[in-house]
Amino acid sequence: MMTKRMLMMVLLSLGAFSLMAQAKIYSDKYLSKHPVWIQMIDKEETNYFEAVKAFDLYWKNRELPVEEEEVLDSKFQKEREEEEKGFFYRIFHREEAEAKKYVFEYKKFKHWQRLVEPYVQEDGRILTKAEQLKIFEAEKKRAKL
Repeated sequence: MMTKRMLMMVLLSLGAFSLMAQAKIYSDKYLSKHPVWIQMIDKEETNYFEAVKAFDLYWKNRELPVEEEEVLDSKFQKEREEEEKGFFYRIFHREEAEAKKYVFEYKKFKHWQRLVEPYVQEDGRILTKAEQLKIFEAEKKRAKL
């Protein structure tokens, strides 16, 4: 009897701990230094407004990625300029180099944002794929009538 009770208490406490771990709350300072938004867009339970806030805070004081055309036109020019600036420039501007790592994720986030925006609820919850499919099927039926 006592072991069942202890087992039940352990299971309940582990369940509560896992729920707290899923609902991480980050400070603005942490969000501005860490690209948390990258993992947020891959989770179905992500709150849209929290993901956008994390994204905006991270990119607030960073140079935004340029479009592909601009990259192709000036790629070699930028490489030459960076070589001319030298070692110490790269050390003191490490944050700029770090931001360049996230160009693909930046564009992936913008694409995600456009895709889910129609399905965002007032509280920031994004409709699940099943809920989105129901809406699509209803619209399809309505269009046939």
